[in-house]
Amino acid sequence: MNLLRTHGQLYGRLEFAAPWGYRFPGEKGICLMVTRGSCFLGVEEQQPPVPLVGGDFIFLSSPTSYSLRSSLEVPLRQIEEVTSEAEFRRSRLIRDVGESGPRTSLIAGCFRFATPESEWLARGLPPVIHVSTPGAHSPQWFQSTLQFVETEIVQDLPGAAAVVDRLAEVLFVHALRTRVTASVPNDNPSWLRALADPQMAAALRLMHTEPGHPWTVPELARAVSMSRSAFAARFRELVGTTPLDHLTEWRMVRAAGVMREGHPMKLAAVAAAVGYESESAFGKVFRRVMGVSPGKYRRGLPEGRAP
Repeated sequence: MNLLRTHGQLYGRLEFAAPWGYRFPGEKGICLMVTRGSCFLGVEEQQPPVPLVGGDFIFLSSPTSYSLRSSLEVPLRQIEEVTSEAEFRRSRLIRDVGESGPRTSLIAGCFRFATPESEWLARGLPPVIHVSTPGAHSPQWFQSTLQFVETEIVQDLPGAAAVVDRLAEVLFVHALRTRVTASVPNDNPSWLRALADPQMAAALRLMHTEPGHPWTVPELARAVSMSRSAFAARFRELVGTTPLDHLTEWRMVRAAGVMREGHPMKLAAVAAAVGYESESAFGKVFRRVMGVSPGKYRRGLPEGRAP
């Protein structure tokens, strides 16, 4: 999970007085923090509304749109009726407090994942991650951090953007940890779901920390004290792919990370670092997984799909 590095793109405040309801355009990595009041979250109208209260943290992995409203009876308006994206970027504030009802305050922002490894791992995130308060998984420091984020945004002191970025990343990692320990049984297969299983988590850690090792399914199974067949079946059930397919993708994404970090290594050395003796074989697999040759990727000209 320490490989999920993020950078904040934009954070700002939302201030509303009931009744209110707005639909927002979606994008990757939306985060919402409720600092006062309550509201309802809707995500693409495909899931039941989520009630939110002060102290809640929400991460939306890649919605096409989402909505916030003071009550389920309030009709939705497009947020563009209140402000433009350019104005929000300038003022970092959306305010609609013309009514006399209870007020709700939120902090809205978005993450982008900072490395190829992060972007690849983020594909396994559920559509909605919600850390609610009060609760057993929401310690006191979590609430204090939310308040600190709000203070930084309101005061807009020098360096506030960097402070908020780091604090939001801490909140995000805690939200992921909460999701893992909750072990939701109906989650789709993903590496995140597998982290709730101690043996699968250990196998993932081995592959991720030693991508150059010539791992085999029997060796991984022995390392986590399972039979080969039981390990392979459990891994596929939780992760959604075979151990060696996961390892291959991880090796290519890790190689992309090495190249993007600017290490002065020849492609043969990059290939060897992720377990390939042949630069040619590495290049073929890299192109298949990443959609571009290693040479073009290194020159900053990725084509095809992103990692």
